[in-house]
Amino acid sequence: MARPAQYIELADRLEERWSALAPGTLVESEHQLAAEFGVNRLTAREAVREMERRMAVRRVMGRGTFTAFRVDYRIRLGEVASFHRTVAEVGHEPSVEVTRRRWLGRAATRRLVIDRIGLVDGFVATAVTETFPSEVGQLVGDAVGAGGSVHEALEAAGHVPRRRSVLVAMEIPEPPLAEALGYGPAVPPTWRVQSVTVDRESGAEIHRSDSWMRTDMFAVAVELDDLAR
Repeated sequence: MARPAQYIELADRLEERWSALAPGTLVESEHQLAAEFGVNRLTAREAVREMERRMAVRRVMGRGTFTAFRVDYRIRLGEVASFHRTVAEVGHEPSVEVTRRRWLGRAATRRLVIDRIGLVDGFVATAVTETFPSEVGQLVGDAVGAGGSVHEALEAAGHVPRRRSVLVAMEIPEPPLAEALGYGPAVPPTWRVQSVTVDRESGAEIHRSDSWMRTDMFAVAVELDDLAR
């Protein structure tokens, strides 16, 4: 059997070392790795890239390389997953930054559109466009526009949210979205989750979301056991 490439052997050693560290820990630079293991910078760089492919680390421009963690994100028809709640329940800190807010359309087509960036423990995890019909937007706009939970805002407005439909795919985000997600020149496939939420009692549409979720931050699973309801 052929011997694995040198960078693979180094990546195996790094995985054993770094897997014992807490998520979000800053690890050695390529220069430090090259010096410690007696390899050239190219080998060290390829080893770190291999660790990225294994989703064991995440490189952040201007900050360094950190041990990675993935949040289980389950999608079920009929239920509305809360980003804040999902992240907090597994012991991480969710936060949201609002990047843009505007009203579009007129009369019956008037709607509130809010672009937001979701972070987990300070790391960019998702970029989302939230859209609300005019009447709903007037009720939830301040809370959602301040970075609050969409699910909680809808409930506070008197709605009982129910996910009516969802489309999940792996796609390559366009440059503006890729930049918002914190990607470098090489943009990887990213989860795209598009969903429509209705009020459980009235059946009226109350929310649409178009979410781009980093695969090194979320392990997305879709459950279809609600189809008969």
